[in-house]
Parts: sequence; C-alpha cells; structure tokens
Amino acid sequence: MKTLSSILSLSIVLACVGWCPQTSAEVIGADDFSESNGTAVNGKPADVGGAWSAPGAQTIVGGVLDTDQVGQHQGSFLDFTRALGAGEVLTLTFRSAESAGTMFDINGYAGMSLYVGGSEKLFIGDPGGGQPVNGWALDGFAGGGPSTYTGVGNEAVTGTFTYNFDTGFGRLAVSDGVNSASTTHNYDPGLALNRFRIQSGSSDAASISIDSFSVSAAQVPEPASIGLLAAGLLGGLACSRRR
Repeated sequence: MKTLSSILSLSIVLACVGWCPQTSAEVIGADDFSESNGTAVNGKPADVGGAWSAPGAQTIVGGVLDTDQVGQHQGSFLDFTRALGAGEVLTLTFRSAESAGTMFDINGYAGMSLYVGGSEKLFIGDPGGGQPVNGWALDGFAGGGPSTYTGVGNEAVTGTFTYNFDTGFGRLAVSDGVNSASTTHNYDPGLALNRFRIQSGSSDAASISIDSFSVSAAQVPEPASIGLLAAGLLGGLACSRRR
C-alpha cells in the first residue's frame, strides 16, 4: 500500500507541474482567408480582430493573402481585439504558401510584423536589405541586435513565434515538412503589441503568401506559485512515506 500511495502521490505532483503552466489562451487576431476568389482584402473582417486595412487592389486568391499583387511597402494591417499585457506570452502560429513572386530575395524583405499602435516592433520572415538569404528569420525595431536565422529557406512552412511580455524573449520555430529549425531573439520587454501586418518591399521581386494565422495571448503562471504547489505535494508524499 505504501508503494501504491507513493506512486499515486508522485503522479499527482508530476501531473500538476506539467499542467500548471498551461493556461487558456485568448485568440486576439486570426484569419484563414477562406473567402471566395476576388474578395477584396481592404475592409474585409478578419475571423478574429478588426477589419483589414489594405491596398484596394489586393484580393484573396486561392485562400491566401499574397503581397505580390501590390506595390512595394503596401502592407495589410489588422488590429487585435486587445493589446498584450503584463505576465502574458503572445503566440503567433501561421501557415505560409509559395508566393507568386520570390520571398527570399536578397534585396527585398517580406514577412509579418507586430506593432504597438503605429510603430513596428517585431518582424518574422525574410529581412532582406542585402542580408544573407538564409531563410526565415527574426528581426525588428525593439532591441535584440541583428537578424537571427533559422536556416529553413522554403516559402511554404508552418511556424510558431512566441514573445514574452515580461522578459522580451522571442522564439521562432518553422518546418517545411522535411526540415525543422528555430531561432531566438531578445527583444525589449513590455511591448503592448496590438497590431499585425503582412507586407513586402524594397524590391519588386520580394513577396510573401500567408495561408492562415492566429495570434493568442496567455497568462503565464509565476514560477514561485508552481514551486510552492509542487513543494506542498512533495511534502505530503514525504509524510506519507514516514507513516
């Protein structure tokens, strides 16, 4: 019975430690661009968030938003339902497709950006600008130094980007179905991110095609709270063993 009790108590501890960090995430922006071909992006309501503000000529074709349809530096903007806040982690999941142009053009940039109001802060994609074409990367205008690259250079990938409000730590992981890689970037903490952009520029060749994306915010439990709970359960396990 003592052995069974010990195993049960330890299982509870492990389950709790594994469960505690997983809080419910609130989706604050999302779209799968499932509208019929020819649907104008400008003014189109997103699945979650506001309505898109985009060049009038850009349309949904084949279930994707492809920046190859518009000129340089013409972005498609979406406001989130609210801003990221203290103690939260933002998670962007996305699926990209082959664009009509070329995403990884050494002279151009193409990617997704996260904003605070009208100020661009974080960038996910190909930073271009004469930098090495080493695939999907992290960059931005909120600390962190030069671009950091994953090494995955295919346009069509599934990816996840996270940003920790309290620490500023960012991480991008992408997979093209064969190769998977990740990279990190230390951004400024405390960015109340509340806006999303899909854009390319600096070169007529550069473009990006997004099939779908979702941005969520989730509160991260304090490590101290998790530690106290685990310690309490382990203490109970020790008492059970003594009895």
